[in-house]
Formats: sequence, C-alpha cells, structure tokens
Amino acid sequence: MFSNTTRYFHDGFQRWFKRQNQIPQKKKRTWAQSATSNAVNGNIKVLDAHHLQAPRMEVVSFRAGRLPAGRIEQLPLHQNAVGQYYAFVLCECENQSLAQTGKRIGGDLGLKALLNLSDGQKEPLVRYNKQLSKQLRRWDKQPAWRRIGAEAETARDQHEHPGNVRTLADFKTYQCARGMVAKLKAHAANQRLDQLQKYTTRLVKTYDVIVLEDLNVKGLLKNHRLARAISNASWSKLVMMIQYKCAWYGKQLILVSPAYTSQICACCGAKNDLLSQWLKVREWDCPSCGVHLDRDTNAAQNILVKGNKQIA
Repeated sequence: MFSNTTRYFHDGFQRWFKRQNQIPQKKKRTWAQSATSNAVNGNIKVLDAHHLQAPRMEVVSFRAGRLPAGRIEQLPLHQNAVGQYYAFVLCECENQSLAQTGKRIGGDLGLKALLNLSDGQKEPLVRYNKQLSKQLRRWDKQPAWRRIGAEAETARDQHEHPGNVRTLADFKTYQCARGMVAKLKAHAANQRLDQLQKYTTRLVKTYDVIVLEDLNVKGLLKNHRLARAISNASWSKLVMMIQYKCAWYGKQLILVSPAYTSQICACCGAKNDLLSQWLKVREWDCPSCGVHLDRDTNAAQNILVKGNKQIA
C-alpha cells in the first residue's frame, strides 16, 4: 500500500510539473476511503465463489456476478460514503477479441437521448436523479440542520468536558441523515453505471468501428443552464468505456471534430446557415434538397462520414 501511495504522489507532482493538473493536495479524511495492494508472492487469492484473501486482512466474504480470471496484479479496496466496501481485482488476461461483424456506426451525444446512432437508433437518457428528487429534497436539508446541533454539542463538550469531546461520528441522528443522502445518490449513480456498462458492451459487440464526436465537456460545463444535465448524462464516462472495451475486444473507436455536424445536410452536403437557435431546433428541412432531417440522426451520419474519411 505504501509503495502505491508513493507512486501516486510522484505521479501527481509529475502531472503538475507538466501543467496537466493542479498541485496535489493532502488527502482528506472523508467518509469515502480507498487503498491499493499489489499482488506479491500470492498474497491475494480468490479462495472460492464467496471468499477472498487480502493482504493484512483475514479471509473476506464477498458477492459478485462473475469471478476474476487470469493472473492477479492488484487489489484496490474502496469504501463509499454509505459504508459499503468494494474490492476491484485487477487481472492480466489473454486476448479477448470478438468476431468481426463488418459494421460501422456513428454516434452523436445528446441530452434528449444519450447517444443517437447514424442508423436512427436512440439510447434513451434516463434521469435517475429526478426519479429520486422528492426523497433527496427531503433528506438534503436534514444533515445541515443536524450538523449544526452536533457542532453545538461538541462546543459544549469542549467547555464542560475537555477530556471527553464527541465528534460528528458519535451523533447518530446526523450520521443517519448523512448516510441516507449518500445512499440515495449512490443508488442513482449505480443505476446510471449499469445502463452505461450494458449499452457500451452491446455497441462494441455489434459494430467493428464506432465513430463519436470529440467534445470538450469541461468547456460545455461552463454553461450553467446545461451543466447539471451534461453531468448527469456522463458523456465522458460513456466514451471512456467504449474506448477501453474497443481495446479489449479488438474493435476501433474514432473521435472526430463535432464542428457543423448538425448544420450540414447528410444527403447533399449543403450547410444551413438560416437557423440561429440550434439547441431549440430538433428537426429541419434542407434548403438545398428539401429533405426532412432529424437533427441528432443527421449529426450522427455526418460524424460517420468524417470517421470514414480518417480510415481511408
């Protein structure tokens, strides 16, 4: 664990020297914690379907959908804010290339649909956080009020009992409210992750070449009217999953510039400069050839054309 911490510390400063990120900060003692162990002399073993041997720990019980296969390299352990523990067993496996299908597809990331494909298919964008909005609105207020009461009690302890001062972890009402908020947010995040995992796997199995737009998500988040919707859509995570799954299964991912993909007609190639409020326009007629176009499907078709030019 110490060797990994030193390596992460060195990597953080190297990135700072190259101006890739900000200066590394001291790790905060939050409710979510993580640690990573390297596999040395067989100190990490999967004993059976429900038991794992980890370094500096006794045999740990677990449940999983499938067991790890291959030579174990690392074991990252993570505790989330709810208090649940996760073990990620990193293994070195053989090539898992899938059979070639000969199909190519272009995709346009959106907020009405998560991904619009060039063949007209659309993956729905489910707003899981809105499904839990009533419960979150109720519970979000509770930790703040209960924290104020807990801090007042702590200040009283420092005055009356200096040797026995309680911390926030000792106040069950505050911990209950904090845990409930973390549980609701984790539930929405798990639902979103499950959809992304299943959809990206289906894409990679179906198509040999996937062409997506290379969006500047960090710049788009500066638009405060769309920042929450963009964050909940998880565009970056979607592209990241497709990227590493293509590398796993022998497929190809191409990222192209999204410039004018929505304004160029995919049939005749004419550019439509007549419309200014492009976010409000979902369908339009080409002024040159008169074809009725769906904005997102048309953009996906133009993205596929750009990707085919890069391959050629």
